[in-house]
Amino acid sequence: MSSKPSSVNGEYTQAFRTKSYAEMYAKVQSHIGRTSTGRSLSSLPPSTDAQSMGYLSDSLLEPGQETLANMIKTLNFHGLLVDYFQVSSDACDVCELLLRGIYQIRTNYQRIRRATELAKLVFEDASHADEQSRLICQELSAFASLTNPLFAIAVVQFPGMHDNHMVLFHELTSKCKQMRRRMKLARACKRVGGIGLMVSSAVISATALVLASCSAGMCIGKGKSIGSTSYPEKSSSTQAVCAQLDVTAKGVYILTNDMDSVSTLAGRLHNEVEHGRSRARMVVRNYAKTGNMVREVVNEFFDAHNARFLERVEELEKHIYLCLLTVNRSRGLVVEEILTS
Repeated sequence: MSSKPSSVNGEYTQAFRTKSYAEMYAKVQSHIGRTSTGRSLSSLPPSTDAQSMGYLSDSLLEPGQETLANMIKTLNFHGLLVDYFQVSSDACDVCELLLRGIYQIRTNYQRIRRATELAKLVFEDASHADEQSRLICQELSAFASLTNPLFAIAVVQFPGMHDNHMVLFHELTSKCKQMRRRMKLARACKRVGGIGLMVSSAVISATALVLASCSAGMCIGKGKSIGSTSYPEKSSSTQAVCAQLDVTAKGVYILTNDMDSVSTLAGRLHNEVEHGRSRARMVVRNYAKTGNMVREVVNEFFDAHNARFLERVEELEKHIYLCLLTVNRSRGLVVEEILTS
């Protein structure tokens, strides 16, 4: 049982090390004005990050919205393909909102870091304990009063997004099945038409022994007209659209799984932030009632909390980049299928 999670983790690690992932990571870094690809996102001033993320999806999405709009006009996309491109664009926008939320959370957590640093100073030198405790309380109170940036996304938006993805997936698979049945029927009709032509030819040959040669010629002419149907052309067109919808359905399936993973990780980070806010309120209430600051609690809890928080942030960030990468790959495969079919 333990080998499966290890295998999955290995696959993710391998994906994070690929050139494509590095390029996606570099695009985001370039967009937010990073000068060194070796620095982590957390090393940037968080407030600056949030402001500069405004049009991240426009620079990351492939093909771009303008290019895609022109293709839709000229190539006459199936309606479900248009829906897919809109859904994948919406997913990219959600990933952008999550990144902005992460940067805002980092800004908020600067107050926690200041509180723990003050608590350590008091532990080393208690000569200004009262003043330091008041400052610690101010920082924790300010942190607890801040809104969780992930609430609207992790709690409200993701469930509806999953449902929309599944509806589109079922529509695509249902349409593919319907088209395959039509193609199967067309092939059956073609075979029946061929058999009918053979029977007609046999009848005509037999009749030719009785009728005049000119009458036989007229009948044969009519027999040949049966074979000139439009089935092959129609079947070919249907087959092309079916192939496009099939590739799109696979893209929606992958997108749904990726966004579900991101949703789970975003939910964990959201809960971690809420847990930190709850403990901060508890410390503030205790200080208001007793006038005492349990500095050991502040140090021990928030040190451990910060470690979990950073782990959750890093994991979510990596999966957001991976999701953006797979969105672009899937969109590219759909466009390739459209252009080659």
